[in-house]
Amino acid sequence: MSTTKYILGMRDRFFEALFEIAKKDKDLIVVSADNGAPSLDQFSFDLENQFVTVGIAEQQMQGMACGLATEGKKVYTYAIAPFVTARIFEQNKIAQCAMNLPIVNIGIGAGYSYSVMGPSHHTVEDLTIMRVLPQMKIYSPADGVTAQALAQISYDDASPQYIRFDRAGIADLYLENDVDFNEGLHALRPGRDGYIIATGIMTHEALKVAKNINTKTGLDVGVIDLFRIKPINKEKLFQILQPTSFVMTYEEHLLNGGMGSAIAELFADESFFKPLLRIGQDDRFVYDNGGREVIWQKYGMDAASVTERLHQWLKEQRLISAPAPVVQRTSS
Repeated sequence: MSTTKYILGMRDRFFEALFEIAKKDKDLIVVSADNGAPSLDQFSFDLENQFVTVGIAEQQMQGMACGLATEGKKVYTYAIAPFVTARIFEQNKIAQCAMNLPIVNIGIGAGYSYSVMGPSHHTVEDLTIMRVLPQMKIYSPADGVTAQALAQISYDDASPQYIRFDRAGIADLYLENDVDFNEGLHALRPGRDGYIIATGIMTHEALKVAKNINTKTGLDVGVIDLFRIKPINKEKLFQILQPTSFVMTYEEHLLNGGMGSAIAELFADESFFKPLLRIGQDDRFVYDNGGREVIWQKYGMDAASVTERLHQWLKEQRLISAPAPVVQRTSS
């Protein structure tokens, strides 16, 4: 008999919690674009008047959602993440955000979750795309407990919102109700010398990097899980970072415009001066097969590669001492 423990994914934890809310609020509507999920079956079976699927028609999905929202409904759209961000950008911009409608866009497949599907299904530019939209709030949870909490948080908020879920079943980082997820971030591992700010699945990798760096250098490096990308809780973030010497950001996303860019912009705008290293995908499309971990290893985003990169950077910044150069002596 198999002893493998099945981990319920972020999406299903979220929709199970949302279902309990929807049973009490008949104005909560879920609109899906050709995407199903075991946790959505209960909507279609038990709340059939609160669930609509439009087929492969994401722009139609958002148009319908906006119409429902203008009639007083609380609407959740659901599709693969690039299709609720890139494919319907104009609808998100004009129909949702410009009208400030209470629609929550749910995207499944953050980062390289759909690893073998190539650039059409990779979601490594969604933060950049959605971050520029006025009024849009963005969430990027790292575990199922956070995703579950976001059901109530998103329901209580009348803003346009985007939540990106990982496709994989990922181990929980939190106990239920042990963190105030309304704060948008949490220091999972306190650090005396520096911090890694991570989001999504890379929060798990960041914990490995912090441990590795401590073993290699003795530095006490903390990890911050940034699960609300916009707006960033700058007061709490700066309070955590202030006593330390450096910051690294870590994301499964293009560096251009991603979470690391948001942190760099915040540092510049607030004159918060700390050495900052950004880790993410460089400026390229990825066509490699072999799975997510293969992509990470090839492009230097796995924990082992990032540990070496951070270690070298710390030496370059003179935050740790580099070994003295070896002097070659020659006989005269």
